[in-house]
Amino acid sequence: MNRLLSRLDDAIAASRLPREVPLLRAERAVVLARLGELDRMRQEVATLRASPEMLTMPVLNAWLLLAEGLGDFYADLSLRSHERVRRSLALGKAARNARVQSLAAAWLAHLDFYVRDDASALEHVALALKLARSDHHGARSRASLVVAGMLHYARRDEESQAWYALARRHATTEGDGAALSSIMYNMAFLRVLDARVADLRDPGGCPEGVLRRAVLGTESSVHLDRSVQTRALSNHPPMRRAQILLLTGEIEAALALYEEYTRKAIEEGLGVSESVFRADQAWCLAMLGRSDAALRTARDAEAALHGAVEPEDLVIAHGMLERVFRRLGLDEVAAIHEDRGAAHYRVYSDRIAALLAGLDRLGLRTAPC
Repeated sequence: MNRLLSRLDDAIAASRLPREVPLLRAERAVVLARLGELDRMRQEVATLRASPEMLTMPVLNAWLLLAEGLGDFYADLSLRSHERVRRSLALGKAARNARVQSLAAAWLAHLDFYVRDDASALEHVALALKLARSDHHGARSRASLVVAGMLHYARRDEESQAWYALARRHATTEGDGAALSSIMYNMAFLRVLDARVADLRDPGGCPEGVLRRAVLGTESSVHLDRSVQTRALSNHPPMRRAQILLLTGEIEAALALYEEYTRKAIEEGLGVSESVFRADQAWCLAMLGRSDAALRTARDAEAALHGAVEPEDLVIAHGMLERVFRRLGLDEVAAIHEDRGAAHYRVYSDRIAALLAGLDRLGLRTAPC
């Protein structure tokens, strides 16, 4: 059970201030959205939107927009979430309510980083940390996670750990199981990314320590999701596990997960990574001696490249396709993917450099004590 959700339920039941109750219920709707309880969230939002308080409490709309925006995101990573959270931030500012404003800013930083708008993400994470009181654990946990993710993406693992620890501390203090799950999810995702890029680009392949951290992070994330009973984005973890199995050489098990979960994960918003999943699947088929199926799947992966937007995904997809085509004896096609993978790696490296420069400019490389 999520302790934060229980505390909000208790506060709603105990409140003797009529104007406080709608805000507590709206804040509860935000938590429900993050847990993937989307039907309950939407029912709560609809009830509150029909209440008379909507006419007299502008800040209530800010909370409801935040809940709806996070509902959009946790349903299928929808970009609709951006506009709603942006409007929540604007209404919070107009109402001079630092609580909802700082939380909306922290989440907008998260969404900005997800769509690679790093300049905006840096601006909003700095705003969230400026506005959030020291005891506003929700905003500070989310903002700290965004900075941790930026540093982790930039392959600054040691620096990211202090920000991850800060995010965990705030989430634990508030009893926010959804936030703890999100921290583990993001850490596991980026550890798998580290391992995939290292496997393709580092001399000698993926170091054992990097792979071990990716394995442990993925397993820990799955166990935590089960313990807090989060239903959000439930088909994403199997795709991380499939990638781990591929790296550890468990080809048949990896292929089985890709065949069962790829379509479901794409429906949950991972369509931008379809080229990676198809390229991995082609490699599994090639390794199992199923050359004709491998070639068909590799061509599917090439077709899916047009939907890939992340430079790191493009590095991985082209790298795996290079391996597939070389194994199939198509060296000229493999060479094309090798060149394209190298070009996208340069884009990936440039993004890392720009992120680190931005964090340095804002003094965010080092987490506060």
